[in-house]
Amino acid sequence: MKLRLRLILLLMLPLLLISGAYSVLRVQQEERTREEEERGRAAGMARTIQIAVENALAVRGERDDVVGLLDDLTRGQRDIDRIRVLNREGQVLATSTAATRGVPPAADAVARAIDGDMSDVIERHARGGAYWVYVLPLRYASPDAPPSSPPVRRALEITMISPDAGAMGRQAIRDVLFRVGALTAVLALLIAVVLQRQVLRPLAELMGSIRALGEGRRGPPLTVERRDELGELAEAFNRMADRLEEARQGLVAETEHALELEQQLRRSETLAVAGKLASGIAHEVGTPLNIISGRAEMVLASLPDAHPAREDLERIIQQIDRVSNIVRSLLDSVRLGKLEIHRVSIALLIGRLLPLLDHLARRRGIAVVTDFPDALPDVAGDPGRLQQVFINLLMNAVEATPRDGRITISARQRTIDGRDGVSVEVADTGAGIPAAALGQVFEPFYTTKPAGQGTGLGLAISRDIVRDHGGTISAENCSGHGAAFTVWLPEHGALA
Repeated sequence: MKLRLRLILLLMLPLLLISGAYSVLRVQQEERTREEEERGRAAGMARTIQIAVENALAVRGERDDVVGLLDDLTRGQRDIDRIRVLNREGQVLATSTAATRGVPPAADAVARAIDGDMSDVIERHARGGAYWVYVLPLRYASPDAPPSSPPVRRALEITMISPDAGAMGRQAIRDVLFRVGALTAVLALLIAVVLQRQVLRPLAELMGSIRALGEGRRGPPLTVERRDELGELAEAFNRMADRLEEARQGLVAETEHALELEQQLRRSETLAVAGKLASGIAHEVGTPLNIISGRAEMVLASLPDAHPAREDLERIIQQIDRVSNIVRSLLDSVRLGKLEIHRVSIALLIGRLLPLLDHLARRRGIAVVTDFPDALPDVAGDPGRLQQVFINLLMNAVEATPRDGRITISARQRTIDGRDGVSVEVADTGAGIPAAALGQVFEPFYTTKPAGQGTGLGLAISRDIVRDHGGTISAENCSGHGAAFTVWLPEHGALA
């Protein structure tokens, strides 16, 4: 079910319940009001008939022409069924001839009207319908009696057909339902318009922005034109989108930095391999070349100037020098460049490297813990080369640590040979280093990893870089399990 329909139903349901209750009460009130109006009209008509009959009896007396008067009063009146004049004993003295429904006389009501001058209204229900029977007193002076005679006492009974209660109820229901239905329709339309403008349209804009953000598309910020909950939601979404964009840019920058470090690492390993090969070539080729060059120069010096072999010897010496230059050029091309020493914060340096390992560590379930004191001094070093050292150590630690293991990186201020510096330890909870390999882990091309998973140059390059900084690096097995690599670097200003 859509939110629009759900909200409309939730808002309309109480309204319908209230409208229904109001309708029931209104119908009952309408029925009572109409019945009271009919009763009042009937009572007024009965009073009018009472006055007319009293005047007629006072003039005519109780003769037969009174019946004509009663017939005249009932003729054309659909609401009057019968009019009768009765004496104290309940005998009918005169009655209208329009009576169509027999309603028994009310003897007790007649006696009360005659004796007590009180009028009664008696509701009677006959087979043909419902009736209101009005019993009223008649007081008149008989025209045939002496003037001092007491007034004649009679009772007037008027039987009226009461209105159809069912028809009145149905009409009241129709009227109320029409009014309530019109009111409900107007309120439903108003609620739908208000919901669309105040709730659904802002939610649709928010959903569109969320969908675009989930698809990697950053749309324009949501417009905040209100200070209610939806406005606060739009502001919170805009802030979240800004933070996500900042995080994305930071992740891109970190990824680029990681790629740059990886390229530097691979370049350094390549150069190290090439350097080792070049050093071997220079050693193996340079020594024979020096011997050949020296002997050729001795032979050339012993020959006279006009000797025909001097030209060949000079060419041999020139080519030997050319080969020597090629070997030196090869060594220069693979030799690491000069260090660029700066003030380096170890905590900041390693803090930039940890996000690069976060994904790999979380995937393997490894916890990375750092322990750096607040007052740790800065060291003197080349930031790029030092990053290369610590990324090597951290990658080795991650690869050596089993699932659910832990890597601890701690730093302490330490003095070696009278020089102040900082000692950084990278410890893992892996299987440790075989005892026979502890003295060889920093040798070029030596590795304890399976074939095809390591070049054996990472630790050798790291050792050379640390030595170029005037520091030291060492490896040892931890008590219990795991291995620890410790790098010591001199403080800034203390580099030898």
